Amino acid sequence: MAKNGNNEGSVYKDKQGRWRGQVRVPSTDGTVKRKYFYGRTRKEVVEKVDALLQEIRTDSYIEPCKTTLYEWLCIWYDTYCNDIRMTTKVNYQTYIHRHIKDSIGRYKLCELNTLLLQTFYNEKAKNGKLNGSGGLNAKTLKNMHQMVRKALKQAMFLGMIQKNPGDLIVLPKRKKVEMRYFLPEDQKRLQEAIKGDKLEMLILLDLYTGLRQGELLGLYWENVHIELNGQSYLKVVQTLNRIKNPDETAPTKTILTINEPKTANSVRTIPLLPEIAQRLAVYHEQQTTFLRSIGLPPAKFVFTSSTGSPVEPRDFQRDYKKILIDNDLPMINVHGLRHTFATRSLESGMSVKTLSKILGHASVGFTLDVYAHVTEQLKIEEMEKLNVFL
Repeated sequence: MAKNGNNEGSVYKDKQGRWRGQVRVPSTDGTVKRKYFYGRTRKEVVEKVDALLQEIRTDSYIEPCKTTLYEWLCIWYDTYCNDIRMTTKVNYQTYIHRHIKDSIGRYKLCELNTLLLQTFYNEKAKNGKLNGSGGLNAKTLKNMHQMVRKALKQAMFLGMIQKNPGDLIVLPKRKKVEMRYFLPEDQKRLQEAIKGDKLEMLILLDLYTGLRQGELLGLYWENVHIELNGQSYLKVVQTLNRIKNPDETAPTKTILTINEPKTANSVRTIPLLPEIAQRLAVYHEQQTTFLRSIGLPPAKFVFTSSTGSPVEPRDFQRDYKKILIDNDLPMINVHGLRHTFATRSLESGMSVKTLSKILGHASVGFTLDVYAHVTEQLKIEEMEKLNVFL
């Protein structure tokens, strides 16, 4: 086989019958270096060779043993993370620049191994919080590791490393948080307490749809279909969140953003009870009349402040908490409204599969796991019905 010069590659089968690719690459020290690729098919290897050759031709090739993990993560983020959600971008920036940069980020890619990564995560689990108050929770660690693993997978595809040291990491299991929701009698008291309150429709809609906070506050009127003599429903297509401003030079540290739902399953249609639809219609008329009285056009958002702007998440949480305190109700957070909806739905006989779709869960198995306390009790009650045959 003829030798290839820089910017050239070859693909062939080796003695063991594997497809193998070879590329001669430029080196800063003047020595001849080759990159090798292996794959199950010729097409797979050709793609890897062509990707590296394209980097060399466009002068974007980075010699792997001179590239640290932090440097590669910065390159990977700028190159491959353009289409991810804004909230994910903010999280990635925090992981890269505040957690990884001055620790494991100093290692070169060719020095990185599974043990180094495992030690890094173990330490973060103990003392990872940026304010020094303890370790990162299991969910944050999982999200950080998923980011690192994806970046290293891309580095492996480009021939910068031979294998992904993130593949064999063992992360701590998430501790199951106690599910908190309103009992039927407390739910009735809450519904009585909110009558006439500015949060009445907001809380009521959550209790009877199970929307997440961001979905609730980000709801547009154009995604609410009210048919008083037919089927009314709402569509979940976006969320509203206040997040850290990705522009660190900006005067405001946080920004209010509209984002796509976190997963494809979160985009869904939820039927509305006739009475809820009726109340929404009345609420819409009242909202429009009020905004017109202060010289503002009809609202785009279903829920707005007194100035017509979207409801701030923190304002909602603060005012909701005050209602609970003033009426001596159990201190159950906003997410507990969603759990209350799910619990009442199961208690009313809704199938787990239907509930899973309404909640926007990834699988029925996840719904069963989250609401195991309810389904176990329902199983006991159903079994007791067999007593009539004894």
